[in-house]
Amino acid sequence: MSRSLKVAALAAIATAALVYASFVQGRTAHATRALRLLPSTARGLLRIDSRSLLRSAAARTLLDAFVREEQLSEIEATCGLDPIADLAELTVWVRGSAEQPFESFGLMLTGRRVDATEIATCYEALVDARGGSVTRLDAPTGPFLASEDRGSAIALVDTRTAVTGGVRTVAEAMAVRRGLLPTLAERAPVASLWPAVSPGAAIAATLEPPSHWKAALERITTFDAASALHGIDAIGLAVRPGKAQRAEVHLQAKTPELAAQSAALIRRMAEAPPDAMEQPWDELLRTGEVAVDGRHVVVIVDVSSLSPDR
Repeated sequence: MSRSLKVAALAAIATAALVYASFVQGRTAHATRALRLLPSTARGLLRIDSRSLLRSAAARTLLDAFVREEQLSEIEATCGLDPIADLAELTVWVRGSAEQPFESFGLMLTGRRVDATEIATCYEALVDARGGSVTRLDAPTGPFLASEDRGSAIALVDTRTAVTGGVRTVAEAMAVRRGLLPTLAERAPVASLWPAVSPGAAIAATLEPPSHWKAALERITTFDAASALHGIDAIGLAVRPGKAQRAEVHLQAKTPELAAQSAALIRRMAEAPPDAMEQPWDELLRTGEVAVDGRHVVVIVDVSSLSPDR
């Protein structure tokens, strides 16, 4: 090979490597965006990527199973806005203290065919349709709109993104944007699991389970659900694009030993689901494939049993 051809080949390889590195860096930055925009008071979050949702059979099954059609229809009828087609991302987060871990919910909406101003206009229309009215509030973190009873509010994060929820929830999100409060990236259980579930997912979620959940599970169940959560810092969900009806459940344990213990209990439950577990959850559990990597447990399940068409 001549020297000029070698130089050209090396240049092509270097260019390809640079493009790939930029793609990976951009994908990682996008995946962690929610951690940088949300407050550390969030104990869990769920993000739906609309474009990936349309290419994921499992994600559509889960959405049909858990989101009521009338909720989406109300938005479309009132605002002329199709949440799946007109929005690029929907991110729900739950905030609260150790005593009240699920105190309130927030929603971050990023437009694809609509901008943040149109999203805010939709919010006003929804409040008006329910017999309320909207007023402008000027807060230290910037102006936002709130319902007259202060039950809800909305603020613009940028030209494409708006956050809505309770007044305090929205104020916290805007304070994060101005650097006045710590971000969710500083909440270790949620932040450390999010990069494993978020990249490329149609639906991604993480939750830091409250400690009292385990005690409650022990009281109301006769099987190993509580024991399987022993030593678990965070629970995650990832649903990828594709035709397969598969979802990933992620568990992050405090130690590799606790991860192995949880994995063993989940395998035992998958082989023989408890009698107290009703359909279709027992069928879903039987499909579980369990893998362990250090402190990380991944359970892959077939969600087709949740389809309303079955």
